Amino acid sequence: MRKRNKLALWLSTMCAIALFTGLVACAPQADNTADQNKGTDEPKEEPKQVETPTPDEFGVVTAEMWKDIYPSEYATYEDNASNSPDSGKHDYLELYPALNTMYKGYAFALGYDEASSHLYSLESVKNSPRTIEKEQLANCISCKTPQFTSMVNTEGEQVYTEKFNDLINEFTEPISCWNCHENDPQSLTVGNQFFVKAMGSDTKNVPMEAQVCGQCHNEYYFNPDTKATSNPYEGTDAMTPDAILAYYDEMGFKDWEHPLTGAAMIKVQHPEFETIYGGKQTQMAKNGYSCADCHMGTTTADDGTEFVSHEWKSPLENQELLENDCNSCHADLKKQVADWQSEEEERVTAISEKIEDMINKTAEQKDAGTLAGDDLAKVQNLHRTAQFYWDFVMVENSEGAHNPELTFETLDKAEAAVDEALAML
Repeated sequence: MRKRNKLALWLSTMCAIALFTGLVACAPQADNTADQNKGTDEPKEEPKQVETPTPDEFGVVTAEMWKDIYPSEYATYEDNASNSPDSGKHDYLELYPALNTMYKGYAFALGYDEASSHLYSLESVKNSPRTIEKEQLANCISCKTPQFTSMVNTEGEQVYTEKFNDLINEFTEPISCWNCHENDPQSLTVGNQFFVKAMGSDTKNVPMEAQVCGQCHNEYYFNPDTKATSNPYEGTDAMTPDAILAYYDEMGFKDWEHPLTGAAMIKVQHPEFETIYGGKQTQMAKNGYSCADCHMGTTTADDGTEFVSHEWKSPLENQELLENDCNSCHADLKKQVADWQSEEEERVTAISEKIEDMINKTAEQKDAGTLAGDDLAKVQNLHRTAQFYWDFVMVENSEGAHNPELTFETLDKAEAAVDEALAML
């Protein structure tokens, strides 16, 4: 069983970097207009007048620099420190023994731990066996620090091709204010230009409070030619597992070749945005809810001032939110989520064991010469397909809670592919 701490699970969901927004939780937007009061008789609230601190050498105003101007937001941001690397993280290679076979030949087989808070993003990437034991390019620093994003935006995509070890120690700021606001906490900005391109004209259809999270909580790949971080789609309609796999198939893309089966494999990242806002979007998305609506929320400071909390947590941990918003549609959201996650966990575990069995049987018959030619090519493609669909669900951090319908539909496709391969073997 994947016995995740539920707070840690939801902290790692797609909303985790919506920093210093001035949003009211659970007040979903119908569109992404610049003037949120348009069509009402209420005057717009005057923005807080602040003097922007002097940015660092990368052009980033760090969270520490904002703490005296936004003390409550900063204090709640710091509360996320409790979700630390030392707070009992799970090793997925132990929880899912099949992963040692499924990821064989790829960096994730070297180490795959449960994520810590975004306050530890730099520490985590520095200490990962995937960067310690294998020489990596700087592109895997994407989304780990606003300083790297700012460097790419200033110097160009050639930054992605530099060596990880040549750059990583230059950075000091983990995921923080700049990631969602650049240096203006009164506005929201998507700093990752690859995601701006991937959204295309659909930027107007999705709340900006979701896009600033989605710019990192998405499925991406490194362009084989430029090494730039890129998304396998343009527009939300193309953000489905089927369309993404077709995109990779058409371009002949692979992350690695599996050493046992010879299959051209894809390693899915963390497709929270696609799962919620993609072509098979949830009802929550259709109703205009953003990540911050569920995972942040307004609270009251000691002086009576209302502000948006920047302690990112599960809505299941927010009793006020459950009572005032969630329960209007969900009779018992906690039980509903528990049921979804239990079913997802059971199926993810069972299908992983089937894929491992398929890999081992393929390798045995391939080495014996009894599986070759077109039959081998077909099994290799089924391996690629089954593991892609399985991975799409497993690495999406809600364990099915974000979009149960898409979750189980995708697992059905993974199981169908692996069953077809096993029947051939």
